[in-house]
Amino acid sequence: MQLEAIKYVLRVAETGSFSKAAELLFISQPAISQSVKRLENELGVDLFRRESNSVTLTSAGKLFVEDGKAMVELSKRMKKRIFDVQNLKYGNISIGVSPFYEKFYLSKILPEFHKEYPGVDIEIVENYTGVLEDLVLRRKIDLCITPLPLTIQSLNYEPLFEESILLAVPIQHPLNSKICPDSGEERLVADLSLFKDEEFIMYRQGRRMRAMCMDLCKQAGFIPNIIFEANNSEILNALVAGGMGVGFVPMGIEICCPPEQRAAYYFLQSQNATRTFTIVYNDDAHHSTIVDEFIRIAHSLSSNMNNGKQKK
Repeated sequence: MQLEAIKYVLRVAETGSFSKAAELLFISQPAISQSVKRLENELGVDLFRRESNSVTLTSAGKLFVEDGKAMVELSKRMKKRIFDVQNLKYGNISIGVSPFYEKFYLSKILPEFHKEYPGVDIEIVENYTGVLEDLVLRRKIDLCITPLPLTIQSLNYEPLFEESILLAVPIQHPLNSKICPDSGEERLVADLSLFKDEEFIMYRQGRRMRAMCMDLCKQAGFIPNIIFEANNSEILNALVAGGMGVGFVPMGIEICCPPEQRAAYYFLQSQNATRTFTIVYNDDAHHSTIVDEFIRIAHSLSSNMNNGKQKK
């Protein structure tokens, strides 16, 4: 089925005449008639009722016109996107992210994006996820990278990768000797209830990670004894590594932290010890080609992260 034939059908339906359609398309009337007839033979249905003084759509023709308009519009968008990408030399994009994920995640995406589009200026805006979503909503930034659930439900999002939440324990902690490999797992899996009497370093009130971690403790049958509240994952991890207490960290910490700040890290038995990171943006109508290309590259690299389960 050729796109030109679809356009011919649409024009005939619009004008109600093969001759008028031919005149508007600058082709001969026999040529348009033959093209439409070949299309009808291909489909096995008549699209038009041909009468002496008029041409009207059949039921099948009405359905075809509805879908045909969408196909023509899609073709236009595809051509525009290809043209824009081929000619995308300059522009700018603003991306919101928390400081840790700028190191862990954007450090993987930005070199690839810059390689393809070296003339595009990139602005990174660091802040907490709720603030970043508000900036996207008000079109102060183009997009942000944040975990579910979203604070602002009206925003659009696309899943990027799944991230495990790990239990971080000081290297010299005596409970490390009681944690054994779980059958079928490549990593050690901790029974969180073993740590019910330990001192915890927790995220500050209002942080999404705090609510998630408190729920994990509740599922394990205890309320944690919180001795200190940290602003972010890197501080929390450093305090655990220093022997101050135990805590929860995103899996990316294990990959990014320096050797002197490493703790012992364990998966948790709970199915709720994972979170989905997304790329958040406003409605599609305001997308620039630059934003679309960033999302494409982010998806490509995130697929590799999911397949590799965030291993080094």
